Amino acid sequence: MLARVLLVAAAWFVAGALLVLEQRRVRPSPARTGWRKYAVYLAVVFGLLALADAGGPAFAALVLTILAAALAEYYRASPVPRPAVLPLVATGLLVAVAGLVGGVHALYGAAVAASFAALAAGSLTRQPERGAANAAWSVVGLLLVATPGAHLLLLVRNEERFALFAFLFLVVAAGDAFAELVGRRWPYGRGFVPVSPAKTVSGLAGGALAAIAVAFTLRFLRPAWTSPQVVAAALLLAAAGAVGDLVASSVKRTFGIKDFGSWLPGQGGALDRFDSLLFAAAPFYWLTRGW
Repeated sequence: MLARVLLVAAAWFVAGALLVLEQRRVRPSPARTGWRKYAVYLAVVFGLLALADAGGPAFAALVLTILAAALAEYYRASPVPRPAVLPLVATGLLVAVAGLVGGVHALYGAAVAASFAALAAGSLTRQPERGAANAAWSVVGLLLVATPGAHLLLLVRNEERFALFAFLFLVVAAGDAFAELVGRRWPYGRGFVPVSPAKTVSGLAGGALAAIAVAFTLRFLRPAWTSPQVVAAALLLAAAGAVGDLVASSVKRTFGIKDFGSWLPGQGGALDRFDSLLFAAAPFYWLTRGW
């Protein structure tokens, strides 16, 4: 199954490369997409799919690594004191592990308990106003990064783990990537979202259509789904991914930063690259439970 999924992904990367070529033909630098960014994205997608197919322990380690990096980037960029970063990252991982061990109800219970603990810690500081602000940003990280992303760990014991993850990951990635490519090539409706002026109506539409098209090419992963279900799942993932991207953009503007990290060339950090995936994991989990 991995080989077939990689073949589908490669075909869509070729389509993306054609859009990059067209974009570079008509758009001057630096408004165009660079090949280094494209190559890094290709390596990330193929690498994650290979690791997801390596077995439950490897998949769990992969998700926990992404969550740890995303939480560390978020808390380092936030106003919370630097000594609190490591404990907060550890708390977020404990929330995720609770879901891995005890399921979705344990995940939500751990998230609520951790949030109350963070609020209590903030209220007991010698500077209540500053403590309350730090506690609020701590809870935001737990609820917007750790908790939704931890839904990926709920796939570990599922026999269809790889099929579910591959469908989720590639559909979200397609919506994210083609929204950027189409929006840069045909920038219609720019600035309709104040928090992210670079977003365009054409880009969101292109991302949604790409998500639907990729979902149908991956239909062999969900053979029991009807065509309307495939379309609904693709639109849900495209919308959730776009919301995750917008939420991350809003947080970055609040923190006064361009990217959460810089270790992925052309991509930023883990949270820059996987914000859409982490945000879409929860609705996808409940969608598959309902179906």
